Amino acid sequence: MGELKKRIIAGFCLAPLIILIFYFLPPALFFIFLVLVALAATIEVMSISKVEERVLLSALVVCSALPLYIKSYAVYVLWLFLSVLIYFTVRVFVIRSFRPDLYSDIIKGLAVLVFTEIFIVLPLVYFYFLKGINRFLPFIVLFSIWASDTTAYFFGKGFGKRFLAPHISPKKTIEGLLGAVVGSMVVIVLSFEITGLGISESLLVGALTGVLGQIGDMFESVGKRFCQVKDSSGLIPGHGGILDRIDSFIFTTPFLYHYITGIRL
Repeated sequence: MGELKKRIIAGFCLAPLIILIFYFLPPALFFIFLVLVALAATIEVMSISKVEERVLLSALVVCSALPLYIKSYAVYVLWLFLSVLIYFTVRVFVIRSFRPDLYSDIIKGLAVLVFTEIFIVLPLVYFYFLKGINRFLPFIVLFSIWASDTTAYFFGKGFGKRFLAPHISPKKTIEGLLGAVVGSMVVIVLSFEITGLGISESLLVGALTGVLGQIGDMFESVGKRFCQVKDSSGLIPGHGGILDRIDSFIFTTPFLYHYITGIRL
């Protein structure tokens, strides 16, 4: 079975389930679901980066979500520093493992910890913030990214000639990026009554969402190139791993939330 066929079948199977979860779960359970997704993505990051003491890292990453549940941003920032201190202290003074690669493993562990807390946990929790404003806003982000990815694929396949960043993502083209922008713009414009944005603002936000989604994808690609892997895992046939599916939200969910709640033209 070809990769495209696998991708389509997996999408048709998973999309309804995700939509049901996003719609029916009450805020508290929705938050727990997002934390579990973040944990799964964190496990993938730990796996491809080959760090040790994964239980300790997982516990610290999950704890980073707790202050976000009550929107205590000051405590969250404090935790970023405290979690690094805890991890370093435990690795150096408690877990006495004198291996030749101990120092590089500690550095990798610290990098994974900070990366996952900021670029996995935080963007996913923004879905919870968006649901607090309007229960349909998380859907708008989902559909805009799904539409963006779909139009990017077909624009790139049909018209792609000029590569965007071949040293990072060999298949991405400028034409595909334009397709990503078009797909996202359509969804955001059609949702203007829910977002409360005017048509002109919706066009702008849609364009930026499409671009930010592609940047998030490339951001993750840099990490995968560094770890010398093609996908974060093989969990989802045709799609890769959890991290491969949420990378487009790294910058889009924070942007949409803050734009709707305060950054307005």
